[in-house]
Amino acid sequence: MSGRSVLIAIALSGWLIVSIVAAMTVAYAGFLGIGVMGLLMWFICTIVDLEMDGAVGSGMSPDFMAQQLRAKAESSRDARAVRFGEKLLAAQSARFFKYLGAALAVIGMTGFVVFQL
Repeated sequence: MSGRSVLIAIALSGWLIVSIVAAMTVAYAGFLGIGVMGLLMWFICTIVDLEMDGAVGSGMSPDFMAQQLRAKAESSRDARAVRFGEKLLAAQSARFFKYLGAALAVIGMTGFVVFQL
């Protein structure tokens, strides 16, 4: 088995677990649970989106951040292109899940209002 098929299997099993959790949430908490899950997903993706270019590591100091910026500036063109591609993929993923969270929040809250009132 190739590495790609293993990663696809892991991703699909993760989606299966998330769908089971979502179904259990709807069964126990109704649409309000879906709305809360959507708000949580929206919040987490917004934080990830805002911290995408942040410094990496502990012990934050001006010297540490300057060293990271210097290392980014002195890297080769290929390394910058790879880093840009990774950041682009992460931004697209965060944007997709942010929109999914917003949609789940709207669906959950609308369903709660419609079926509870």
